[in-house]
Amino acid sequence: MVVVREYPFPWASGVLVVASALVACGLGLMVVGGGSLDWYASLAKPPLVPSGPAVMTAWPVALITVVAGALMVSKAAGSFRAASSALGLYFMLLGLGMVWNLAFFGLEDTGLAFCIMASLLLMAFAMVREFDRHSRTAALIQLPYLGWLLFASYMTASLWGVNPGA
Repeated sequence: MVVVREYPFPWASGVLVVASALVACGLGLMVVGGGSLDWYASLAKPPLVPSGPAVMTAWPVALITVVAGALMVSKAAGSFRAASSALGLYFMLLGLGMVWNLAFFGLEDTGLAFCIMASLLLMAFAMVREFDRHSRTAALIQLPYLGWLLFASYMTASLWGVNPGA
């Protein structure tokens, strides 16, 4: 019989996880303004690249699974310290996502954005591995997010390829 220790929810850790995601989304929306949306609309779109509004909807939905996983890890570990490796990757992932947003929409540099996206994808796989150390469910619910990141990598690379000056 396996004994699983139940910890009370670490509220401070949970608040930090949610607040950081809200800040990351807010800062990302500040970068994505009218001019950058016009720039995105002007790009030649390769096959399978959805419209701007579809992409703007998919990112927050994907991010919800990441936040939910981080909250599950916090609960399973019982403290921020016990989950510091997994949550550290979570916070770095949020930060790198903001850097991608800045490179793609702020600087309008698809090549730089692709390099950042490749790093983001590697970091996401590392985060899932760390999440799995605390909660298999937290790791498994990251699969749609990983799928979205793979698709976003395709979109970023293909936009870079068909828009050489962008």
